[in-house]
Amino acid sequence: MIALHDAVGRLSAALGGSPAAKLAASALVEADALGLPRFGIAMLDEWAADAAPVPETAGAQAVSWLDCSSCFAPLAVAGTTLDLAGTARQSGIAAVFLRGVRGFGRLVPFVRHLADTGLVGIAGAEGPPFVAPHGGTRPVIGTNPFALAMGRGSERVVIDIASSSATMADIKTARMTDAPLPDGIALDGAGRPTRVAADVAALLPRGGQIGSLLGLTVELLAGVAGAGRGDAKGRGVFILAFDPAAAGEGIDWQGKLAALKSDWTDGGGYWPRGGALAAGTMLDGDFAQRLDTHLARMAGQAGC
Repeated sequence: MIALHDAVGRLSAALGGSPAAKLAASALVEADALGLPRFGIAMLDEWAADAAPVPETAGAQAVSWLDCSSCFAPLAVAGTTLDLAGTARQSGIAAVFLRGVRGFGRLVPFVRHLADTGLVGIAGAEGPPFVAPHGGTRPVIGTNPFALAMGRGSERVVIDIASSSATMADIKTARMTDAPLPDGIALDGAGRPTRVAADVAALLPRGGQIGSLLGLTVELLAGVAGAGRGDAKGRGVFILAFDPAAAGEGIDWQGKLAALKSDWTDGGGYWPRGGALAAGTMLDGDFAQRLDTHLARMAGQAGC
């Protein structure tokens, strides 16, 4: 067993000990603690001691485009998130478009960090074509997750959704276990519905046309505006942050957020919080062993 805090501290130190390293480490460890190991420290397989440093945004420039193809992706996303927060507090709004991003895990920890600093954080990531458009028969866009976080404390809301009916990780797991897929989530190479994971050529969008348009929106921002679409070196990611306090005292956004939460929950709705973990969370021995293995490899590379 290992405490969440200790695991984050050890991994953060191995990643360089910077604020970006701490945010990246926290995001990876959290994924494992939530039972999402494919988005957790397994991402350390991509780490290399000679990876390029995380690119910096251009000073106080409100919009930046960065090539992260030579970087360790979780560090790149964490570093640009921190830079973005500073620019948004200074100018009221800021956006960064990353391209060449390899696997980095979940979007939620990064937009949640922006919310914790008093900002609204919005992010999306495109990927290789694996999802058919609504009514279509072949893959055109990726699973294209989207995340938004706003507010602090009990009023904080964190939305985290994939635009597809399942993830590539779900299909890989089903292929390894020979488990049948649910109805209505996938198509085979001929464009016919299938429940056989080995036959899947395309996923269907979550919620039909609405999920399809959400995926298209992410593709337009991360893939087209951010130049990630078709990039063989990695995915396109966009992160947007703005400061609602910049509107001044005339708009009580925190009061309105609290009132919306009350209306939503009184109406029977679930108020999403984004999976934040208690500080005292413990991870099991299997995780501790995997972390030790990764850290030993990283230390060996760094010492070469």
